[in-house]
Amino acid sequence: MHAGMKRMWILLCVGLVAHVSKARQGPWDISILARGNYISSSKIFSHPDATTDALRGQCIHVENMLGGGLEVRYRIPGEKMFLTLSLDYVTKARDENQLIADDQNVLRLVPATEGMKFIPVEFGVHTYVPIGSDVVRLTMGGGAGSYYAWRTLTIAGVGVSLSSTPVGYGIHIETGVEYKVASDMSIRMEMKFRDPEIVNEGVYERPTANYNGSTIPFPQDPFRTKIQVDGLSLSLGIMVELF
Repeated sequence: MHAGMKRMWILLCVGLVAHVSKARQGPWDISILARGNYISSSKIFSHPDATTDALRGQCIHVENMLGGGLEVRYRIPGEKMFLTLSLDYVTKARDENQLIADDQNVLRLVPATEGMKFIPVEFGVHTYVPIGSDVVRLTMGGGAGSYYAWRTLTIAGVGVSLSSTPVGYGIHIETGVEYKVASDMSIRMEMKFRDPEIVNEGVYERPTANYNGSTIPFPQDPFRTKIQVDGLSLSLGIMVELF
């Protein structure tokens, strides 16, 4: 997301929270939300420490990631806003063929599976936007998060193991719509913007692999990868008001 758009959404959220006294106050104190998630796109940078901009900018696009998550909500007593704590898991992998040099320096086309996993843990502050309805409700807010992400890669049956903890930190902003289907249950749709960058190290699990009579060597030094989750995040779920 561009910096100008980020600033616009942040200013909008701050303005809404500042005028929260006009919003309706929900009847619940604690609720839980189970949802499915979709992230439009992410990027994997294989050479984040390269000396040239061109090489650092080379990336693999990972699109249409799917997953799910849970969110717990707590309404602040005496206030017309609520806090959220959420945990999600989103992943995508694809099968492809890659050109790899064997031990005779001959290029071989070998099967590979590549993708990424993304686990955001986020804390947020939100408010209901007054629209004059208790059945359809609009929310806006934002917060901060801790983000875990790592590249998944298997070439000719040899996978990559993590040698560092892949964690990053950042902010998010979101807007959502809830449709009340029962006194204590709602369907919630949500749109979220975030742009975390996570760098981690990995190492190939074996030094060589045998494929179609050829020996494929793999370097044993750890290598760094940067992941940027900058796509639009959409979710759909069921929210239940506990008490």
